[in-house]
Amino acid sequence: MKQSRIFYGWWIVLVTFVANFMSNGMSFYGWNAFLQPLCQEHDWSRTAVNIAPSLGSAIGILSQPIFSRLVNRYGPKPLMIICALVSGASFILMGRSDTLWQLYLATSVLFFSNVGINGLVPNTAVSNWFVQKRGKALGFSTSGISLSGAVIPLFAFYLLEHFKLPNAFVIIAVITWVSIISITALLMRNKPEDLGLFPDGLDYEALGPDHTASTDSEGVPLKKLVRMQAFWNLGLAYGLMIIPVVGVMSQLKPRFMDIGFVGSKAMLMMAITALIGGGGKAFWGWLCDKFDPRRVVAVSIICQIAGLLILIYGKTLASLSLFIVIYGLGMAAVMSTIAVVIGYFFGRENFARAYGYIALFLTLQSPGYFMMGQSFDLFGSYNYAYLAFIVLLLAALILILTARRPRGEDLE
Repeated sequence: MKQSRIFYGWWIVLVTFVANFMSNGMSFYGWNAFLQPLCQEHDWSRTAVNIAPSLGSAIGILSQPIFSRLVNRYGPKPLMIICALVSGASFILMGRSDTLWQLYLATSVLFFSNVGINGLVPNTAVSNWFVQKRGKALGFSTSGISLSGAVIPLFAFYLLEHFKLPNAFVIIAVITWVSIISITALLMRNKPEDLGLFPDGLDYEALGPDHTASTDSEGVPLKKLVRMQAFWNLGLAYGLMIIPVVGVMSQLKPRFMDIGFVGSKAMLMMAITALIGGGGKAFWGWLCDKFDPRRVVAVSIICQIAGLLILIYGKTLASLSLFIVIYGLGMAAVMSTIAVVIGYFFGRENFARAYGYIALFLTLQSPGYFMMGQSFDLFGSYNYAYLAFIVLLLAALILILTARRPRGEDLE
């Protein structure tokens, strides 16, 4: 096959960017716009509403091993199309929920189906196509996660001013269907070998036989994975890191409003934080291609801790602007580096299996929503949750720096 000037893998990055953008807009960043209207519409407390994403995220993460097997067997394309359909439908039902149990059920289905368009499946697709440029590719792909926070909440905020609450959910769901399904059906391919290519657009000699291994195998067995120090260190580190990101970014607009900023300005500040995170994802991915990913992640954790300290004590626009830059950059590394680090530790052939089980630790994100709700409902402030997040990040810093790569024979 004659290779075009643009390596086809970059079209895969575009597909996964769109999937990450829309799926995270629905399941994560959208809460900045919908949390308070849902509470006001039904007279629900923030803690009660926050149970929905807490439960949903746990169900989604626990389904990772299922999707790791499915993506190995069927490839990303059919999973992404089917899951986009289900995610859009469940999002519509969230907006039409009249009771908490209906909201919890619809949100749980959303998070389950989102695994097929966010996280494991898109990351596996990108990792199939890139080895030497994996960090850069995943950085651009996952930048859709943060960029959705710069667009979707603002768009939802506009919709809520002009449409009823259920209709706002419908509009976003329809856009999700059209964007993800069309671009996936048109461009998604499983791996470069299907088109007679090699990862990164290189030839066999330039890439090396170790990086051209087939991705059709199941990968390293679970019983071997759980005996590796890297499995536990990476899983726990990312599990602890995701808690603050989920807690802070899902309710950053309400935090700014609680401090005293009007709704439109608070939403804009949150969007700028997410926008910086979008650029940060590409930045951290690029750094992981140049340096030891463990040290890169360690620097990002330090940025997050510094940002939280500013958020706790900052009340002025100047201090919060500093928070927006530092924390926005630091938190971007969590979802942009996890796939890079797993690829660095376990290799291309073992990626889907290793990611599927290590990602189970991301279930720890669920308490992030609950901690935020409890902190506000009990103390009238999110500060106590932020202090707890700093402790978790310090533990993650130690875990990531002490992680050791498995030996080659351990992965056979």
